Amino acid sequence: MHLNFAHKGYENAQATQGGVILDEVTEYLESRFIKNLSFAGEMLDVDGDCGGYNLHWAFASAARVVNAIKKEDVI
Repeated sequence: MHLNFAHKGYENAQATQGGVILDEVTEYLESRFIKNLSFAGEMLDVDGDCGGYNLHWAFASAARVVNAIKKEDVI
């Protein structure tokens, strides 16, 4: 399989802004209003500079949620 990736350069890179306010989630990124509802990545009101920070936040926040779920054995 051959994959061909093309991009338009950093001047066209974008990240969304807005989302669930961090005051409305716990340290494990679970909603303070609806139990067992968690958020990660661009669903939260977090945005970083270009350079992989938003992608890192997506992975790190997802890992935080998964580890919290595994710890609580919610699944």
